[in-house]
Amino acid sequence: MRVIGVLVLALTLSLTAPAPAAEVPTPAEVKAAIGHLGPVPVPPENPLTAAKAALGKKLFEDPLLSGDGSLSCQSCHLPNHGFAVPQALGPAYPSKAERRHSPTLVNVAFAAPLIWDGRAGALDKQALGPIENILHLNTNLDLLVEQLKTHPEYPRLFAAAFGNERITGERIGQALGSHERTLVFENSPLDRYMDGDESALSEFEKRGLAVFIGKGRCITCHGGPAMTDNAFHDLGVPEDNLQAPEVLAALRFDAKRMDYEGWATLTRDPGRALVTKKPEDFGKFRTMGLRNVAKSPPYMHNGALATLEDVVKFYDRGGGSGDATSPELEPLGLSDAEIADLVAFLEAANGSQRPLPQ
Repeated sequence: MRVIGVLVLALTLSLTAPAPAAEVPTPAEVKAAIGHLGPVPVPPENPLTAAKAALGKKLFEDPLLSGDGSLSCQSCHLPNHGFAVPQALGPAYPSKAERRHSPTLVNVAFAAPLIWDGRAGALDKQALGPIENILHLNTNLDLLVEQLKTHPEYPRLFAAAFGNERITGERIGQALGSHERTLVFENSPLDRYMDGDESALSEFEKRGLAVFIGKGRCITCHGGPAMTDNAFHDLGVPEDNLQAPEVLAALRFDAKRMDYEGWATLTRDPGRALVTKKPEDFGKFRTMGLRNVAKSPPYMHNGALATLEDVVKFYDRGGGSGDATSPELEPLGLSDAEIADLVAFLEAANGSQRPLPQ
């Protein structure tokens, strides 16, 4: 009887014992799957210089770029909040409302195409869009050019950046784009681990790394140096924000100006379909990079998920509801410990800004 009891106890322990932790990927394996950020892509017609980046930073922070002087580019992209904002929806021009979260600008130089729906193909041109958008800075670009020409400082700064005092809308965009190309964040614990320093990650973070590449399948969409596939996916993110009339009005207005058929009856954000006009792209949004991701909550295109833990649990459930969600999504079956470890690893992707051009 005692032998039987011992066998029963052994069987019970084998059934209830936690599964062995996944093997932690080696630095070389992680470097192959993720790797380091390389040189910043720079268009040949707009070389990156210190003077141009400094001009772009001044313009980025200047409320002169808004119609009533109340907002700047920085209002939606706070440096102390991962170049995003802490609220679900981005700030809007006074009396207006936004319908999406302000995307982080961390490593935006490596993103293509740009914005949540990919409507902008080039950073220098994208920077001009929010200036004239009535929901954002609501400025007439030609008037802004004349204001900068008569400003006590800007003619000298444009001359230093471009070789002469000629101020144009194109040069404003090039300066802003140059500043945004300096927002490169690297040298994280993850980077040091990839270089062979196995002590750079804690045991929690290493276990989270194993989940990231293995059971969690995060690497499917978040591989590569910027930790994004730069593709578009429908995750079924809840859109409770559109219950607010002013937010729904902003969504429909934007869809109308994008020439989207059926804009007047929209109750969901079409996402990528606003650009491609393809039904199969409805509800798809760009995959954001994960470097410094812990610095910029909330998350998703509309800020629907407040914390990284919420994001991980969302994916663990297989994403949101809806028949059109990406086929890659399915329940992951992560344990509470695995969720905590994965969040710890994501925090280890926080790095420091690359030195500015000289």
